[in-house]
Amino acid sequence: MKIIQEHIVRHQERFSDHPFFVRLSTDPPLERLAPFPVCLTFFVMTFQDILRICDERATDPEYKRMVHRHRLEDAGHDRWFLGDLAALGVAPPTAAELFGEPHHASRDASLALLSDALGARHDTCRLTLLLTLESAGHVFFERVARYLVRVGERRRLRYFSQAHLDIEKAHDIFEEDTDARIEAIVLDQEERAEALRVSDRCYRELTGMFDAFEAQIAAGAARPQARPSMPQPARGAALRFARTPVLRPSARRRGGAR
Repeated sequence: MKIIQEHIVRHQERFSDHPFFVRLSTDPPLERLAPFPVCLTFFVMTFQDILRICDERATDPEYKRMVHRHRLEDAGHDRWFLGDLAALGVAPPTAAELFGEPHHASRDASLALLSDALGARHDTCRLTLLLTLESAGHVFFERVARYLVRVGERRRLRYFSQAHLDIEKAHDIFEEDTDARIEAIVLDQEERAEALRVSDRCYRELTGMFDAFEAQIAAGAARPQARPSMPQPARGAALRFARTPVLRPSARRRGGAR
């Protein structure tokens, strides 16, 4: 599977240059990133089903061991996400909101990836799907965690934290011996071609989802901010999305943490 791993790395490098991550590098206030992070809700929840389906449908004992271990390592991260929304003062979307227009890009990507998990004909493709998702996750969590540190975010977050990234990088499939076993797997022509297509589709869907997030953020940033007639306290800056959840800016060190 060495050719698959190298293919995933090339996708990962391109993904790291996505405009969303470029925007994070400019350190905008968190409340100016709406609809992020609420827009991730459908994807985060569906990801647990992708893990479950890949695990339940794996048949080869060696693949099954790796996929099952990976599922266990990522279990509960959906609860971390919901906990972070609460810490940020953002109510999770209702079912009606989750299936509304603002979340369509997240649904499209999530359902496409779920379809790959359901339709995979080889365990190779199930493992490839998880490896590809993890590679994108490393980019996302690293960029977001660094951004939050730079802007002085001090609330106790778990899903969006450096600790989460450290846990992701410590997964069994990234251990040296496991990585070597994956690299040494010999694929026939059909398995290799399908695994490459899975990786391509995964990054295409993720890129499309982040394209939509970036477009929504850019549209919101282009709208002029209302200027209050009276001075307002720092707490309570609104992140307008769906039911207008309120994202409360963290208290920052004097002069701003950088």
